Amino acid sequence: MIGSAHIKIGGDKLVKGAGEFVADVHVPGMLHAAVLRSRHAHARLVSIAVKRALELPGVRAVITAADVPEQAIIPNRIPVPPGTERYLQPAIAREVVRYVGEPIALVIADDRYVAADALERIDVVYEPLPVCASAAAALERGAPRLFPGTESNNVAVISMRVGDAEGALPGAHLVVRERFVYPRQTAAAMETRGLVAVPPDPRGGELHLIGSTKCIHINRTILAPIFGVPPGALRLTEVDVGGGFGARGELYPEDILVPLAAMKLGRPVRWIEDRRESLMATNHARQVEYDVEMGFGADGRIVGLRAVIRADIGAYVRTAGLVPAEFGASLLPGPYRVPNYSCDLWSVVTNKTPVGTLRSPGRPECNFVREQLMDVAARRLGIDPAAIRRRNLITAGEMPYDCGTKSFGASTVYDSGDFPALFAELLRRLDYASVRAAQAVQNRRSGPRRGIGLAIYVEKTGLGPFETAHLEALTNGRFTVDTGASSMGPGLETVLAQILGDALGLPADRFDVRHADTASVESGVGTYGSRGTVTAGNAAHMAAQKLIGEARTRAAARLGAPEAEVTYAAGDLVARGRRVSLAELAAERRLAAGASFNVPKITYAGCAVGVVLDVDPETGIVQLRNIVVGADVGRAVNPALVDGQLVGGVAFGIGNTLYESLDYDAEGQLLSGTLMDYALPLAADVPPVDGYYQEVRATTNPLGFRGLGECGNPGLGGAIANAVTDALGTTVPMSALPLTPARVFDAIAARG
Repeated sequence: MIGSAHIKIGGDKLVKGAGEFVADVHVPGMLHAAVLRSRHAHARLVSIAVKRALELPGVRAVITAADVPEQAIIPNRIPVPPGTERYLQPAIAREVVRYVGEPIALVIADDRYVAADALERIDVVYEPLPVCASAAAALERGAPRLFPGTESNNVAVISMRVGDAEGALPGAHLVVRERFVYPRQTAAAMETRGLVAVPPDPRGGELHLIGSTKCIHINRTILAPIFGVPPGALRLTEVDVGGGFGARGELYPEDILVPLAAMKLGRPVRWIEDRRESLMATNHARQVEYDVEMGFGADGRIVGLRAVIRADIGAYVRTAGLVPAEFGASLLPGPYRVPNYSCDLWSVVTNKTPVGTLRSPGRPECNFVREQLMDVAARRLGIDPAAIRRRNLITAGEMPYDCGTKSFGASTVYDSGDFPALFAELLRRLDYASVRAAQAVQNRRSGPRRGIGLAIYVEKTGLGPFETAHLEALTNGRFTVDTGASSMGPGLETVLAQILGDALGLPADRFDVRHADTASVESGVGTYGSRGTVTAGNAAHMAAQKLIGEARTRAAARLGAPEAEVTYAAGDLVARGRRVSLAELAAERRLAAGASFNVPKITYAGCAVGVVLDVDPETGIVQLRNIVVGADVGRAVNPALVDGQLVGGVAFGIGNTLYESLDYDAEGQLLSGTLMDYALPLAADVPPVDGYYQEVRATTNPLGFRGLGECGNPGLGGAIANAVTDALGTTVPMSALPLTPARVFDAIAARG
């Protein structure tokens, strides 16, 4: 069963339009909410008058800071440096607003349109304050402090040291020095955020939040004390999710405000974000500057690497806002031997929407930097870009390999893998020698210039600390499966069903994997960091083994045989010529088992991508021709899902590289707040994609799995930029994204 391309379980429901998303949830007596958001990037709130809004027929309440408990603050859910708590975000603005889109009030009305109309009747008096619209502005001498009582707008400096980069770089044969800028981006999921909050019955019951996702048990632990209820009286339920990408499911102000409104009114309240709100208020990500220098020997071997990273984290440190840049800093050395490494990471608050995680947080940024440095060095040293990578790749014989870096206290140790073999397969599928020869022929002619770009990188997967699964046999021969991991589209239901089918010797379609619900699983962690298959998969397998053990014990008593004589196969237990099924045992009394898989350490996955493209020298337009992408998955549970994740990741990476940028003016106003301005890739922008996978078993979990969800996208920035530079025939990298025609045309003009 593991290794078969089983059809995606539940996919038919979505294809038929029968899915249930948050906007499809209807509860009797439900009201609707709309959020009043700040139109200033930085201002003092002088007064808020809601009388005119309350007078509008159909308006039931207006929630302001006066109605929200002061302990309603969005905390960090990961370890952070001391002092970070001074930069946390309240659920609703108190006295000062720090970004355009920050919630000031919540209107609850009979329908969404009345609520929206009422927003215009709330009178807010602002006293504008100086704005820091960039990390550079926030770090200038004399820049206004965004938070009183802090020494700087720099939240923390995180330093990493391996070997002696300061001593090694001056002696290098070649030192490449560059500044790279990665733009601000967001998930732009097909479905925007939303929530339905159902208050407890006055006679007793639970507060029920429908539409939560990603890490519902973590969020329950945070929310319960804010609402003044025990965790057992707060239920979070996931429904179908139209895309997560790291941004959905984090804790936002609305996750606090909407339930508070439902409790205040004693009626269900639904809030659905519109697209403009989504681009303005859902977590932003990525924006970072790297000042970097990389030293090489005459043979192309890496001598050392030094970087200063300045991350623009927006107005607050929110949930996991410090995660991306630190992950990027720890993985900047990538799959290569880097004996000397020095990095200082600054996380700077500005008057922009706070950042959070976005598919492969931190890695597209660091891969964009490192892989271009590799190509620049290759050209300046007269070495083929593939050859310089081969010379520096960590080999299978060097595993486990300790890079020497850490992120959030965890050492970066690659447990296993074969990066050279993965890269060799990429070159074979790309037909590297032939495409180089064809490139030379094409580029001797006038017209589009052909370019080839490569990137190799490493992904964090299977993040801890644990995950749970619960399996129950039913009397009809089917099974229910519950887990703390969330399902946001990639096929977790299918993966768990196949793992359980493999463990129990039964068809995968006998297992009903249900959406995450705190009422079904008491504890769990969630879905992020490419962890679902690794953590929930191993937990499910452990639960299956426990269920078989319990069944053997009960079968022994029923069949009148010693337990040692009872054998199990394909749903039946046999001893001394007699047989009993799991369904029959379940009919006697409940037959169920649960398990928790504790993650001993992070699992890493090697990944590689190659790009062939054409650049029109007259317009700067980039036309992608072919992409090959591969990843080490440890074991491929479902090859079809592997391919889908890789191809989907490529589409995501194309958008990040060629189109997407959230731009602000000097006053902190968002300039790309609609999909007319925040461009996304179309189907026609995605060329043929050849996805492949490698299977080197991970040593960090019993089943040998590695995660995959973030493997397809993070190398595209570096590979496409390398291909553009290759097409132009220059040794100057593309130092900023997105690679719009205007930016590429400027590079052509600079080449002369």
